[in-house]
Amino acid sequence: MATIDNARSRYSRVAIGLHWLIGLAVIANICLAMLTEGLPRDAHRAAMNAHKALGMAILALTLIRILWRLVNKAPPPPETMRAWERRASRFAHFLFYVLLILLPLSGWVWMSAADRPIDFFGLFAIPSIVGPDKQVADVLHERHEMLGLTMLALVVLHIAAALKHQFIDRDRLLSRMNPF
Repeated sequence: MATIDNARSRYSRVAIGLHWLIGLAVIANICLAMLTEGLPRDAHRAAMNAHKALGMAILALTLIRILWRLVNKAPPPPETMRAWERRASRFAHFLFYVLLILLPLSGWVWMSAADRPIDFFGLFAIPSIVGPDKQVADVLHERHEMLGLTMLALVVLHIAAALKHQFIDRDRLLSRMNPF
């Protein structure tokens, strides 16, 4: 059983905080989008307003995380990880960053094209980035949903991989992102 103990093997506190904040926000947003469909109109609208604002917060936090990552190198993976696992991990993380940017952007463009402003938790309105256009709104609605389902699959895969490393490989990989 290999272990990860030295300080260089852990992410920084900022990276760990951003990881968990963004991760929990993404899971909450997936729940808001998927579990509120059958609610009465007013409840659904309130959930979708929270979904949109949370999506914009995720976009901002992701940009901060990318900037942090450019300045602060990630710890190396454990030596016990197989080459294919390293490649899969790099690809999954790259895909996460792509989705964490494209998903909120597609929602923003969709809402702009649908002429439905995004209210950021009652604090201010986020300006539209395109003019009203029903065709664009319809296309972006479909693309946004496809990206959301891709994000859901990636989140499930990420959690499954983390649990595999913790309970099957027992390589303590989770300790790299443990906030405690």
